[in-house]
Amino acid sequence: MKISIAKPDIGNEEIEAVVEAMKSGWITQGKKVEEFEKSFANYCGAKYGIATSSGTTAIHTALASIGVQNGDEVITTPLSCVSTANPILYLHARPIFTDVEPRTLNINPSIIEKKITRKTKAILPVHMFGHPIDMDPIMETAEKHSIYIVEDAAHALGAKYKGRKAGSLGHIACFSFYGDKIITTAEGGIALTNDEELAEKMRILRNHGMDKHRKFYHPILGYNYKMSDVHAAIGIAQMRKLDTYIQQRRKNVEYLNKQLADLEIKLPTEKSYAFNVYYAYRIVTKGRKQKEKAVEYLENQGIETRPLLSFIPTQPPYQHLGYNINECPVAKEANQNGFYVSNSPQLTQSELEYMASTLRKALTKP
Repeated sequence: MKISIAKPDIGNEEIEAVVEAMKSGWITQGKKVEEFEKSFANYCGAKYGIATSSGTTAIHTALASIGVQNGDEVITTPLSCVSTANPILYLHARPIFTDVEPRTLNINPSIIEKKITRKTKAILPVHMFGHPIDMDPIMETAEKHSIYIVEDAAHALGAKYKGRKAGSLGHIACFSFYGDKIITTAEGGIALTNDEELAEKMRILRNHGMDKHRKFYHPILGYNYKMSDVHAAIGIAQMRKLDTYIQQRRKNVEYLNKQLADLEIKLPTEKSYAFNVYYAYRIVTKGRKQKEKAVEYLENQGIETRPLLSFIPTQPPYQHLGYNINECPVAKEANQNGFYVSNSPQLTQSELEYMASTLRKALTKP
């Protein structure tokens, strides 16, 4: 049996939506993008949505809109996809990496205030693997020091913190619609905000910095980060399935956790304040050797795996920046000892049973 890391659900609804967009005579950013933005923002409880070409470009646009620039610092997690931190470098600012909690692998709110300096412009927390961050203390810290919060919610569409959806908690929130995310537009992203001024600035930034009232007049330096109507059409169709996707992801994890609960490993969890959407099924083992044996066995048995994302300070573009990797021991250990497998809502019961039995064998190998 072959179980890939993700199984995008592209059915007749998406195909028909794309064909309709292609036949409309307008395939670049247009009415479909606007419809998708409104639908998505409304779902997350935000006023404004600014669709972009990827989650990375959404973060870049968001940070640029709040004025992040050379000499600034942005506090973020060291354990994520590099697309979280790279936009900070694009703007010639410095990521300030802050360690994570061992249970959720989210940035540890109790450490953040210690990292704030006069150069701090923003906090960029990531809702890791679909589990929302404990946001109240982060928002209190940000308000106290008059700094921005930009949520990276790429894994967390539909996740809730104390009943409020991820994406409605900070000044701006960014999502990804890459093929393995909670919903997909093939490629794409979006930034959400309740601030009309920031929304307008992001709209200008994603379209070459062009004044919306004067064609080919560019008052600021911008980017070409627009989403097309073709991609948005897929997103509109996917939004209709979103709650079903989340329900199935939660059922998958409930089943797998029951089957593996007696093993001495760290499985996906859900804190009392949280509603987790379980982007993937992540496991942290007791040590690197156990992980390496498990991953080798799983791959040989047809179950695709991924590392527990990146420990960003050790990536080549960051190595010359003088980070002390021992300042984030929890993130470092999780990255060394962790991996993840699929939690696609398309997994069948027989596939889940095969995953459970194969994971057990992999994680108990001598």
